[in-house]
Amino acid sequence: MTYVGLDLDILEELCRDGRASLRTIAERLDVSTSTVSQRVKQLESKGVIQGYRPVLDYGKLGYRLTAITKIKARGVDIPRIVEELVKEETLVDVYEITGDYDVLVVGKYPDEESMNREIKRMLAHPEIEGTNTSIVLSIAKEGGDLELRALAPEG
Repeated sequence: MTYVGLDLDILEELCRDGRASLRTIAERLDVSTSTVSQRVKQLESKGVIQGYRPVLDYGKLGYRLTAITKIKARGVDIPRIVEELVKEETLVDVYEITGDYDVLVVGKYPDEESMNREIKRMLAHPEIEGTNTSIVLSIAKEGGDLELRALAPEG
């Protein structure tokens, strides 16, 4: 389903400031607070809004190293491997992908030793055939939101 109009305006406001009150959003959009409340509840119930989270600076929390690892696995075992990887505390993103590799994970680590330990643990998994890891040198953009208006159909 495509979202336009007020729903899109509300989503943009929440992306800009997830802590904004419904009243503040309503004032910015020149609609009633009850209208915003009702629309937000609908967006939540449809799964469009899946939660509200702070944007963290992992480096300031001691996780100064980001690594991207591509994983080659046995095809029939990929869903089970993904389920296991999702549970890993150091992995912030887990994707099934196409191409030469089957899974891509993004991990945050305090140091090289902990990253190396995680990669070795993955390689020890019997259904993982190999990995390819890149260390992120600098982060230009991370955890950003899409420009919703650019994606909305015209009309």
